[in-house]
Amino acid sequence: MGRRVFRRIVLACFLAALSAVGTHAAESSGDDELTALARSRGKPVIADFGLGFCMQCRKQAATLKEVEEAFPGKVVIRMVNVVKEQVLVKRYEVEEVPTLVFLDGRGKVVLRKVGPLGFEEIRGQLSRMGVE
Repeated sequence: MGRRVFRRIVLACFLAALSAVGTHAAESSGDDELTALARSRGKPVIADFGLGFCMQCRKQAATLKEVEEAFPGKVVIRMVNVVKEQVLVKRYEVEEVPTLVFLDGRGKVVLRKVGPLGFEEIRGQLSRMGVE
């Protein structure tokens, strides 16, 4: 079984377990915590959707720590736990982990990428978003 299939199965199991408990619907205004964060700070936000313990999620977290150190105060990095934050998972249609979502300073999604991204790929995207 491939890693991609395994990650989908793990995420599907978590989502199924949580659906039995119930979740809140996304706000109808179009805003959520991530867009509000980007707007309030006026900076790009990288939302890291993951579990936090799988190998790919840990690898992505380490890369994002490097990004945070390379761009101090220029970008906001927010870990989104896919088990605990179902409203965001559904809103951003996350089906695999890790998934990165890049929002500009106005809260608009400019990139959604499934799978871990390396430092250079993230730096390139930030550069295209005007972050130097």
